[in-house]
Amino acid sequence: MDIKETNELITHVSEIIDYQVSKRGLLESQLFPVTAYICVSFYNSYDMLYDILKKVSEKTTPEKMGKDSRKILSEIQALSIFYIPLYYMAGRMGEIYRNNEDPSSESEEKRKQTMFILDFWKRLASSYFPGGKLSVNDSEKKNIALDQSDIEWTLSNIKDVSKEQATKIKRTMANLELVSYIDECEARAKLCDHGPYHVDENEILVFREILHLYDGGEPHFNWSKTEAKAPHENIAFVLRLKNVEIELDEFVSLESKPIDFTDNITGVAILTRNENEVIPLDFGVLNAFNDYAIKANKELFLKFSHWDRKQRLIAGAYAYCYGYARYTNFVGITDKINWDLTERTMNKYIPEFMESDFDQGIPRFFRSRGKKKREGPSLYLLPED
Repeated sequence: MDIKETNELITHVSEIIDYQVSKRGLLESQLFPVTAYICVSFYNSYDMLYDILKKVSEKTTPEKMGKDSRKILSEIQALSIFYIPLYYMAGRMGEIYRNNEDPSSESEEKRKQTMFILDFWKRLASSYFPGGKLSVNDSEKKNIALDQSDIEWTLSNIKDVSKEQATKIKRTMANLELVSYIDECEARAKLCDHGPYHVDENEILVFREILHLYDGGEPHFNWSKTEAKAPHENIAFVLRLKNVEIELDEFVSLESKPIDFTDNITGVAILTRNENEVIPLDFGVLNAFNDYAIKANKELFLKFSHWDRKQRLIAGAYAYCYGYARYTNFVGITDKINWDLTERTMNKYIPEFMESDFDQGIPRFFRSRGKKKREGPSLYLLPED
């Protein structure tokens, strides 16, 4: 891509991020300094992402990654694809803001890295999303991640359920979401919703997938190891819904009408992935998953409650940036990457956000539409001279 094409892409990415930020606002938690560690992760991503994606690109192409990731329980999906422009470009915005809002303050080397990263993302996203789209928002707030053959296979494994069964399944699903959420320092990185896939005029399929549960093997993070163990490292809940409308966002969380669709669940399949094979699970496994989720959640909460702010700040930023391991896992080089926060992050941004939850550049996302039109997009454009 040349500079003009890159700036067109920056404008588009900026609009997507503006929408998500306006929808969600800033995040608060009683346990983790979420907004603070997100800001730290942005700056850390600005430091480290180019080197990671450059190494990945030496092993494969973004197009192959996108195409091969259109499958059930894939690590690379709409959310992890959105990580690329969200983290890096927000970090770049913050750096430029701190340099008198002057885009020319970015070095020539960093501009080239920015162009490489956005080109990588565009090629990956357009290979993953149907019709060459770049995001969920571009796709009419749908996340169609599977081809028809996978949908037909899944439909053959759907079992009719009673309201009592549907309630139990949703309870287990909620408990697994909670333990996944807290293990990621109160983030959604292990979760992914996709769909809707139309079954007939009134029914749709919706997938809710949960990855990197601790099953006694290698823990996802060093803190993920618990006495409680999941029966499988990942799980997908596939819900057949009747008379339900859904929309998704870039964080692949769904909004539904009605909000509580328990009474609208007509069938369910429970699936797990073992390397290249997707395996249907019997409903009897739900008790073991639920028991794991309840116990592991207590263990993790107790562990984190003994940490101080600095430990939580570093862990949260580390967890966010470790989201890029989805890409290095694809080409088998994760153990070749130093995932620690960069020296610059540790020396400059950890001390700053020990004292503050709020980054000085964040207000750019909250400017009025008219001001953005006059001053330019939230994410600074590359200089064209």
